[in-house]
Amino acid sequence: MADMARLSCLVVDEHPVVRRGVRALLEQGFNDVELLDASSAEAALNSDRDLKPDVVLIDPRKAPGDTEATLLELARRLDSPVVVFTADGGARQLADALKAGVKGYVRKDSPAEDLIRAIQAAISGDFYIDPALSSTIVLEEGEKTLTPRQREILQMLADGMQTDAVAKQLGLSTETVRTHTKRILAKLDADTRTQAVAIGIRNGMID
Repeated sequence: MADMARLSCLVVDEHPVVRRGVRALLEQGFNDVELLDASSAEAALNSDRDLKPDVVLIDPRKAPGDTEATLLELARRLDSPVVVFTADGGARQLADALKAGVKGYVRKDSPAEDLIRAIQAAISGDFYIDPALSSTIVLEEGEKTLTPRQREILQMLADGMQTDAVAKQLGLSTETVRTHTKRILAKLDADTRTQAVAIGIRNGMID
């Protein structure tokens, strides 16, 4: 885990003024900020510098091609958690970001505290989504409705419990819990547990 007193952050945004503004925001939450920057995801990926930031902060709206693929490639190549910081609060980009496994999603018009919380969560291995986006993801009725048991398991996952612990508490086999988890991900159209938990919380399915 990165030291919360010091932060190395790569900011990917086409606007220099935004990159400077991010530094000012981060200096409110961290004692020592090393700010790396790039005007685009392509520039970050092709940089001659050895970029190993604690976290990547990106506005993917202008990224060429598929948003999900861009975010996945950044996380893989830089081996760093990714937080989206954008003016776009739309469902499509949010869904693409969640599928890519980002660790945070914050709108640019949100309070500075939200961005700091998202970055702190990301470098701690947790997940944070802007509270203002709580109503953005809307589940369809029917096939995406979880059973009471699936809701119970999703809540336990949200509480940080691992498969073995869930199985023990519910008196189920670990394989049964894994099967339930796979069905939960399929119903919520999520690729990871983190995404499923985020969708569940945002839709009031779990606490």
